[in-house]
Amino acid sequence: MSKDEKLAQEVKAWRAKGGFTAEAAAKVLGIPKRTFEGIEQGRGFPYPALLRVAMESKTLSLQAMPEESHRVDWRQKPGRSV
Repeated sequence: MSKDEKLAQEVKAWRAKGGFTAEAAAKVLGIPKRTFEGIEQGRGFPYPALLRVAMESKTLSLQAMPEESHRVDWRQKPGRSV
């Protein structure tokens, strides 16, 4: 198994564990959706160690947040509280 294939498996497992769509996972990691999809398809990523750190960091951050704190109320106007 190549390094790129191993990374693809790790990313797929991380996404499945978090229950993310590809779009949501890319957004959480701060990378374009197409880049994320390429990683999952085994095309690699120039900074695999950084990606692994980001996945671990985001997993811990999301697990530590109360459920309602990461929900977004799209009806609320920016800068105003309800």
